[in-house]
Amino acid sequence: MRKEKGWITSTTVALFPAYHHVYQTIILDLSGKKVWSKEPAKEIINEACLEDGASYEGKIKAVRHALPYHRKTPLIINKDQHIYAFPTMSPDKYECIWLFHLHILEISQTQDKTYITFINGCKLKVNCSIRVLNRQRERAAVTMNHFAFKNMNLHISLPVEAESIEEGELSEFHVHNGIEPTNQDQSYLQG
Repeated sequence: MRKEKGWITSTTVALFPAYHHVYQTIILDLSGKKVWSKEPAKEIINEACLEDGASYEGKIKAVRHALPYHRKTPLIINKDQHIYAFPTMSPDKYECIWLFHLHILEISQTQDKTYITFINGCKLKVNCSIRVLNRQRERAAVTMNHFAFKNMNLHISLPVEAESIEEGELSEFHVHNGIEPTNQDQSYLQG
């Protein structure tokens, strides 16, 4: 059977179960478009991961190696395109919903039902608590930041004058480097 490719893009907001006798997964796009797939969500995600050079298992292993997320691990689908997702429950369960971190505007709860509002205004009812979603969203943000900045060579070097600034010398340092302190800077330094 030929695997569908390209279903997950930088505009994908969620994958959720179709609860249909033929289709297994619904892929929701930022435009509001829904694509129905016969493949399970985990297979669709694995194909997207493979397009980026590693399997689902390999990418999960990389996150678990770097960060202490051993259950419901956030996933780097495509680091260059900033496609990160997280599951609402064990990805092995059919009921698992995959949410794409950068498109979430807010998480809310109404009458014991939890909703995700995406940046396009679409709302999706999800099958877990607001506490779990907030934790998963935070983990996805940490994962994204960790891997986005991991390979950057940030070498911060201070000018010689800045290495040992004594109290009261800061305003002189600013002027010396061409930055004139404002009155607000002066009052902060004096207070």
